[in-house]
Amino acid sequence: MINTKIKFISPLIWGIALLASTNVWADATTDSKAALLHVDVPFVELHSGPGIGYPVINVIEQNEQISVLIKRTSWLKVKDRRGIEGWLLESELLGLSQGGKKISSTPQWQSFQEHDVEGGVMYGDLAGANFYNIYFGYAFTPIFSSEISAGKALGNISDSNIYEAMLISQPFPEWLVIPYIGVGAGIIDTTPHSVLADAKKRKSTLMSAAVGIKYHLARNFLLRAEYKFSLALTDRDKNEEINTWKLGFSVFF
Repeated sequence: MINTKIKFISPLIWGIALLASTNVWADATTDSKAALLHVDVPFVELHSGPGIGYPVINVIEQNEQISVLIKRTSWLKVKDRRGIEGWLLESELLGLSQGGKKISSTPQWQSFQEHDVEGGVMYGDLAGANFYNIYFGYAFTPIFSSEISAGKALGNISDSNIYEAMLISQPFPEWLVIPYIGVGAGIIDTTPHSVLADAKKRKSTLMSAAVGIKYHLARNFLLRAEYKFSLALTDRDKNEEINTWKLGFSVFF
């Protein structure tokens, strides 16, 4: 049991150390200077909100300049020389230039850096059982986020419901393939299939450490893969080790 705890605590210590060390990256990804862009096409339309369903509230004509304030998924909030603000679709950047150079591609990865909300579904293997998982996350910064999840494991011997909360760190949010680590806790509620008297329903505290990657597919869609090592703290003599592999899709806003 002592060796099991040491095996579990070790990745937690490394995870916490990396979470602390990556804090310096948060400042490196923040730029307080607004980008100044020149309109090269006859005109671009500004919407009242970050979506095609919002009405057009302003038209910026050729040879005028706009400054970029913030970015939300595939939309940018901009301001013209008169101080009028509106939302510009990211694809419109191809008709603009910056510093005399035309913008030839749209930096879609930046939308991931600046997102607040992420959610997704995943499927995988939990200790030999089929595992289905949904999750919801909130990003405090491009580096740190919190996450809550609910999962269902369907096995030959028993079924389990798992509920967890995790702290996630992704030290390189600007990469196309984004590595991350996480630490968290939750509960696992296991129901055996057997009707024998000694086959009792069990509820245990779950401590977890995870590593994974996120791949930016396009716009606000991600492909995500994760391995997680968990320790179920049972009331028996020996705690239970659980290995989970899962793959899924995510969307962020």
